[in-house]
Amino acid sequence: MSQSPPTIESDPGRWIRAALVIFPAGTVLLGIASFGIWQWNKDREADRSFQYALALKREISAEGLERHENRLRGVLRQADAMQAVPGYLGSTLGEENMGYAVRRHRFDTAAGEHTVVDAELSGKQMPREVVMVLVPYSAGDESGARALAVMLGIAHEVTGMARQRTLRFAALPADAAAVKVLADKLREESDRLMHLHVLGMTPPDLEEVLRTKAAGTVVERHALPAGMEETVALAKALRQTALGEAGEP
Repeated sequence: MSQSPPTIESDPGRWIRAALVIFPAGTVLLGIASFGIWQWNKDREADRSFQYALALKREISAEGLERHENRLRGVLRQADAMQAVPGYLGSTLGEENMGYAVRRHRFDTAAGEHTVVDAELSGKQMPREVVMVLVPYSAGDESGARALAVMLGIAHEVTGMARQRTLRFAALPADAAAVKVLADKLREESDRLMHLHVLGMTPPDLEEVLRTKAAGTVVERHALPAGMEETVALAKALRQTALGEAGEP
């Protein structure tokens, strides 16, 4: 009589142990793949944004600076200048005109709501290291119009350009409260202010509040010339300096 071959009993524990090894490994690989896809999409979207911004680029010119200056003189004369200036800057720097994502940091004062406005070229390699062009202004002071115009002219020419460090353009009311808001935002975002270029007037206690000495920030103040030809030369020189400080990617 022939005997049946012995039956090999399955080991449930073996399958459980295999599952414990395979499924976590698969989860890790899936997570890595998902992150890679997300990063690829993010980079592709950023590249598209840069390409779109490049199409909006305009060279610094006397005509462009005069146009902004004349409009801003009128805005600074308005009764609601402290609300109107951020509105003009937000619209002008925005995605449809210059390609920037504009941020507005609002805060309340005894005189009403004020706003710190900024826009930037985010750094590719060192985004937390910041080169800043800063323009303080005050209601009724039309001299700030030229400083704001220079900032806008530079921003328009460099839009879409990739840099190592972040190049940020900021405008704020020329008072201590606005400077504190700016300082708080830098700390909240763990930004290190490497170079600070101040156009026009200087708010009180600017360097103390921003802690520029402790941070090793290089601070330069730029007086605005009276003539437009000299103003164009200043804008072009500052553009070149800021781009150099932000670094080639």
